[in-house]
Amino acid sequence: MMQADDSVDHESQKKFMCIATFLPLKSWRYMIPFQLMTSKVLKQIRRNEGVINYAVKANFLKRHFWTFSIWKDHNSLRQFVMSEPHATAVKKFSEWAGEGSAFVEWSSQSEVIDWREAFKKLQEPTFYYNKE
Repeated sequence: MMQADDSVDHESQKKFMCIATFLPLKSWRYMIPFQLMTSKVLKQIRRNEGVINYAVKANFLKRHFWTFSIWKDHNSLRQFVMSEPHATAVKKFSEWAGEGSAFVEWSSQSEVIDWREAFKKLQEPTFYYNKE
């Protein structure tokens, strides 16, 4: 027989998938297409039931952009990444990517966007788009 405390314990052990990206653009000429694509991807993420939380940061003068998203599970994340318009955005970004563009994946029990943690994790990314 399960006790009420066991249920609470199990929920506190839940792990979420976290993704942070660093997306510097290599040229100003990509700014408008990048912003248009970003708008489409943000609409896609807002409609997605698998996302727990997300945020975007930007330093427009340096053409630097960061994303942080938290997902229910790896499958939810994978479905989002492979769906349009995100799938096209990934293809385009290989052309637009400036030096150091990368992403990192990790699991967390927190549903809270923690930029300090994301920036620290991005120091050792899972994947570089462009590591000149």
